Amino acid sequence: MFENSEQYTANKILILFVLDKLGIRMTDNALSAVLLGPGLVNYFSIQECREDLIAKGCVKREQDSNGSVLFSVTEKGRERLNQMRYMLSGGLGARYEAYIEENRDALERDMYVNADCFEDASGNVYVRCYVREGTNCIVDIKLPVADRKDGAAVCEAWKNNTSGIYMQLMKTFYDVIKNKEDV
Repeated sequence: MFENSEQYTANKILILFVLDKLGIRMTDNALSAVLLGPGLVNYFSIQECREDLIAKGCVKREQDSNGSVLFSVTEKGRERLNQMRYMLSGGLGARYEAYIEENRDALERDMYVNADCFEDASGNVYVRCYVREGTNCIVDIKLPVADRKDGAAVCEAWKNNTSGIYMQLMKTFYDVIKNKEDV
């Protein structure tokens, strides 16, 4: 899977570098997207290296309040990164740094505000819209939709207008409460 042990070590240092550079807890999908973005590593290498880093205490795996798994660099991981940063020479570190800076806003937004479309075991399609603050999901809405096409549209709408949709939803709830009190 790896060219050699030096490449394996460089991949691990790259994971630590990305987690440290972004400074946020990341889902597996987000971390993989960043690492695969420049096209210099493969998915299976990332997974194996990440698991090795977790086992060695360099990367922390934790769950948010909804059960989604998040990854972050530990102090031990930062120390290892500082000791081995030279392995990112030859433009590798610079290429990832440029990729992160170019995509930082979108990456951070996706970690805090996002929506996913999924099917349950019975084939029912749902959308999960959420807003995360650290490891807490402060908004977490699961909605049934007709199909994946509708699900994709709901996800896009949530990502593009989270505040507006949330405010409309809360206004609707408050109107219902107010109307019940008036009866």
